[in-house]
Amino acid sequence: MANEFRGIEVFGRQPRGPRVSNVLRARPRNLLGVLALCAALFTVVVTGVGIFSAMTERYEVATWLAYLATGTSVVAVLCGAAAVVTGRGRGWGAAAVLVGALASPPVLTQLLGWASGLG
Repeated sequence: MANEFRGIEVFGRQPRGPRVSNVLRARPRNLLGVLALCAALFTVVVTGVGIFSAMTERYEVATWLAYLATGTSVVAVLCGAAAVVTGRGRGWGAAAVLVGALASPPVLTQLLGWASGLG
């Protein structure tokens, strides 16, 4: 008998085959913050279009756009805050909270009312 030591195989050999890359399996960690910032930027655009609609005397359209902008600003602020708290795109989420809060039509109305009393 030959002194042959084979050792113990702890892990068996893995079959070779096509592998799915980690890029396809991994979820982006900052997706929530990016989506919140997109909602905040959408709020800015809708608010701008709503203001333009009010200036051209299309008040019904402007009212509906103000409702839409208010709803999306709430979504942007809440999702941005969730992104900051959970760490899923903290920078994007903080920017979304700031932009979403300042672009909200109720906040803009209060700021403009306060600013008109200064002059």
